[in-house]
Amino acid sequence: MNYLKIGCIVALAIFLSGCAAQRMYYWGDYSNTLYQSKKHPSDQSNLGHQQALENIIEESGKNNLRIPPGVYAELGYVYFRQNKKDLAIQNFKMEKQLYPESTLLMDRLENAVKLADKPKPSESNTSEVQPSKPDK
Repeated sequence: MNYLKIGCIVALAIFLSGCAAQRMYYWGDYSNTLYQSKKHPSDQSNLGHQQALENIIEESGKNNLRIPPGVYAELGYVYFRQNKKDLAIQNFKMEKQLYPESTLLMDRLENAVKLADKPKPSESNTSEVQPSKPDK
């Protein structure tokens, strides 16, 4: 009878360990680097956060995990701020591909990047004739 109880407990433990939650995303050092980049903004802390985002993408691929939502979008925004517009658009497209529900926002961000390349109307008309001063 004692062996039966022990056997049931062992079988139950084995059964329940097989039901352990699987890791869905790899977040790496995201929270810490984001906190540091907001709390102590500097080129170094921003670069650390950028590297953390790139690491998340790399490690997720190695471990066959999904890239967490928003990582490509945030990395795209980082590239946009660095004036790396092609990389920004590429990351916005990857976010849209992985998470179709983000399509509207990613399309708007892509358009904003493309519009940032175009000169403003007031800048393009520099050859306009300036009004002359009246003679006295």
